[in-house]
Amino acid sequence: MIGKISSGSNFAKCVEYALAENESTKEAKLLFSEDVMDDSSKSIIAGFECQRQMNKRVEKWVGHISLSYSPEDSARLSDDAMVMLAQEYLVNMGIVNTQYIITRHLDKEHPHCHIVYNRVDNDGKCISDSNERLRNKEVCKALKKKYGLTFGNGKEKVKTERLRGGSKTRQEIYLAVQAAKRTAKDWIAFQRQLAQSGINVRKKFKRGTTEVEGLSYTKDGRRFKASQIDRDGKCSYKTICEAIDRNKKARTQIPSAAPKPQLRPVKTIQNIAAKTADSVAEIAADMAGGLGNIVNIGPGFDPQEEEFIREMQRRKKKGIRL
Repeated sequence: MIGKISSGSNFAKCVEYALAENESTKEAKLLFSEDVMDDSSKSIIAGFECQRQMNKRVEKWVGHISLSYSPEDSARLSDDAMVMLAQEYLVNMGIVNTQYIITRHLDKEHPHCHIVYNRVDNDGKCISDSNERLRNKEVCKALKKKYGLTFGNGKEKVKTERLRGGSKTRQEIYLAVQAAKRTAKDWIAFQRQLAQSGINVRKKFKRGTTEVEGLSYTKDGRRFKASQIDRDGKCSYKTICEAIDRNKKARTQIPSAAPKPQLRPVKTIQNIAAKTADSVAEIAADMAGGLGNIVNIGPGFDPQEEEFIREMQRRKKKGIRL
């Protein structure tokens, strides 16, 4: 649920738009009316105009609100449900005790309705528009939470190809800015990425200073302030600076050092060979001692000498003198 609220001074134009009277490509129907004759657009306009004469100090007497919902909620949003949500929205916004109509447009995929109301109420008092944008955002959020409506991604889910004129250009700029914010490490990279999409961004400085107070974006010959691209400040100078700083930190952040492997002595071929030779020598010595020197292993081995030694040992045991 997204609400857009504005004010003006032409009831005829606003009512005819809400009823889609002069647009053959759009279809609309009147869902509800309060304190006006609704048999025709002319009678509705006449009723609004009559009441607004009660307070000629009000410069913008026309109030207009569009309430848009996610396509995921279409099955739940019958005409009665849409009227109920619109009326609860008006009460929470403090728009009460006045004339209004609620119409539903059927030309888009997402359900949405339009509310036209008289800012001069039934007692001739002016309905306040103080902080209406902030209140609008808070009321929509509260209603979504209360009724379990879909929390969408806002402008990221808008189908650009369905838009026309300035609305399409603003949406294209918005998407390009969000993409550039995710990767740009400095202002030059940010501007270069937007230029690839045919968008020029300029800083606005306070008079006589180097302090930046705003941005403007130009595409296809149309120029918009940052606030006209997104009212929540997603395209503002401050928000972009914060995004660039985050990207810089992410790029320069040094990962924690991995633990150094413990050094171990390298086993060279010479070491292995020497240890092998020592082991063989020990085994040979043990074998020779265990067998009573029957076997003598070494480079000085002589079979005749060994036979003589054995013969002498036999005679000694028998007591034969030589």
